Amino acid sequence: MEKSNYLSTILAIGLVIIALVLAIGIKTKSIEDKNKLSVSGSSTLTVEPDKAEVYVNIVTLEETAQQSRDKNSEITANVIDTLKKEGIRDSDIETSQFSIYPKYEYEDIIEVNIRKSKQVLVGYEVVNILKVTTEDLDKAGRIIDISIDNEANDIERVLFGLTKAKEKEVKQQAMILASNDAKEKAVALANNLGVRLRKPISISESNFYYQPFEFPRTAFLEKAVAAETVISPEKLDVSASVSIVYEVS
Repeated sequence: MEKSNYLSTILAIGLVIIALVLAIGIKTKSIEDKNKLSVSGSSTLTVEPDKAEVYVNIVTLEETAQQSRDKNSEITANVIDTLKKEGIRDSDIETSQFSIYPKYEYEDIIEVNIRKSKQVLVGYEVVNILKVTTEDLDKAGRIIDISIDNEANDIERVLFGLTKAKEKEVKQQAMILASNDAKEKAVALANNLGVRLRKPISISESNFYYQPFEFPRTAFLEKAVAAETVISPEKLDVSASVSIVYEVS
């Protein structure tokens, strides 16, 4: 009997302790939920690009795949050698795309007064696209001229962007501005709501983005007829956003 009463007492005490812990936990959670202020901030910077990427298109069509490949390799080697003489580093010249495939055309034939089309193999086409990178933006036009002068077919596109070092620097600036924007919002909200803003509980990067400037192909084709190609890039818009949770009282 005494043992039974003892166990009942222990069980009762345990239940009381559990109830208190749960009550305190619920109350604490409620207080924490009420004592937070979440805000987001954004920023936009306009910066000068410091990197150009020129995509050189070298296409050959010959009777056999090997002939076409050999011809393409010859033109590619000439383009690369001339670019190196211009000061372009070997590490800044890479193959962006390479493909070999048969090329067909359709030929009309007449059989028993019925016109038909027949697929005819005209040769093998080799496409080699070189990506040439330079941090000297004034050289972008020169890269184009050298490539075309050495029998490259055309320029697929020209992109102006940021080097990794410049992107890191700009990202830091954008994040600082975005966090300042978030803080200003938090201060305004706290003042308006009559609460006291305390330290940040959490900070997270929501987004960092910029779109490289692609020189319009139509504008490039117009400039290509000139004796010397000159390309002037536009500035880049860089955006960033952050989310901050503040403790308030």
